[in-house]
Amino acid sequence: MQTEIELSRHASLKLKERRLRISEIEKTVKNPDSVSYDLISKTLVAVRRAKIDGIETNLIVPFVKTGNVIKVVTVYPCRDLAKEIDRKEGTRWVRIK
Repeated sequence: MQTEIELSRHASLKLKERRLRISEIEKTVKNPDSVSYDLISKTLVAVRRAKIDGIETNLIVPFVKTGNVIKVVTVYPCRDLAKEIDRKEGTRWVRIK
């Protein structure tokens, strides 16, 4: 069974705005470096190192999985992953992988 990836309207806008490729989002949700659960938005959050416009960064992709459909809520690059995790882990994010 093939996993289907759908983008919310917000995620589609951010994809275009940030000039990201759908292939980077697919790689992030299918093969993340880490996954957390967001207690507030009730989403999974996939994180993966990525090269965007020639710059090494981290791609953060909050999503909801229902059956074989992954609905991407938003997507954003994050240069300082340690700071992002420090700010959210334990209060908002719970690491599951």
